[in-house]
Amino acid sequence: MKIYKDLKVELPKTNTHYFDLEYFQTSEDYVALYYGYTFICDQAHPNLLEKHEKNIYLNVVPPTEFCGYYNINSEDRFDSIYSICPYTVDWLNKIKNTDKYKKVWYPFNSKYIPEEVEKKYEVCYHGGIHGYKYIEMLNILSAFDYRYMSMTHGINHTTQNHLSYATDLDLSHEEKMKRISECKVSVCYNNFPIRNQEDLQNVKNQPYWYENEAFSHAASDGILPQLKSRFIEACFSKTLNLVERDQWNVIEQWYEPNVHFVYFDNNEDLKMKLNQILNSSDWGSYQKIIDRAYKHSLDNYTCEHLIKKIKNNEL
Repeated sequence: MKIYKDLKVELPKTNTHYFDLEYFQTSEDYVALYYGYTFICDQAHPNLLEKHEKNIYLNVVPPTEFCGYYNINSEDRFDSIYSICPYTVDWLNKIKNTDKYKKVWYPFNSKYIPEEVEKKYEVCYHGGIHGYKYIEMLNILSAFDYRYMSMTHGINHTTQNHLSYATDLDLSHEEKMKRISECKVSVCYNNFPIRNQEDLQNVKNQPYWYENEAFSHAASDGILPQLKSRFIEACFSKTLNLVERDQWNVIEQWYEPNVHFVYFDNNEDLKMKLNQILNSSDWGSYQKIIDRAYKHSLDNYTCEHLIKKIKNNEL
């Protein structure tokens, strides 16, 4: 399998830079796998496709691309598109009368699994701050022995304005994984807010937009689902995922609640669940959830599994 990477559009130190899929390349070139948003946003490298009989694109950004100008036909030159948004997969297959869109998990390269270490901190969050509920979440976390990991580049204004909460800035990927592994609990939101009316209008400009389940609460609640890498990062760090329950619960496409993670319903519930978990006399029950999530991820959702399934045509 030939593998092509072009990450000019991706922010430095973000997760796609650590898939390292090119190391799985083989001499056989019947199938080619492409990753990096450049292949979509400007139709880059069209000369490559003619060299291979089957061309696959890995898309780990949906449905965020629809908040900007986006032509849904931009992926048509590929034979298969592997997408982390199952709702967008169903929608595009339906309106294009095709089956080339395939649901896929957020891959993780097993070489970045951190060593198991003693838990030094109670709870962590790593990622951007995207509105009031995130600000309130930081206020809740600050009452605990917490870590908040962020970057100082390529971040929105709200995140920039709340860097005073950050305990760790601009960590390397390895350092970030180690820090997560030092925490008992990781807070995860698998959704994101629409920023403004322009974003919403871009969503509505898509053909039959209302048939995409991912857009079902775009107009009413200003929110879209998105599978976040922080979930699988916490799994491989042997840290308990405390996940916000939302209108989609997209994580249940790959993991089971109370088997691999724990839900919270709102920030009031987040505070209660944190106190309940961290003060529990039965940490062993949560350790079982952590261990199951780690094994389930290792057995199913690594980059190695992705490459194997592509080679065996199992997706």
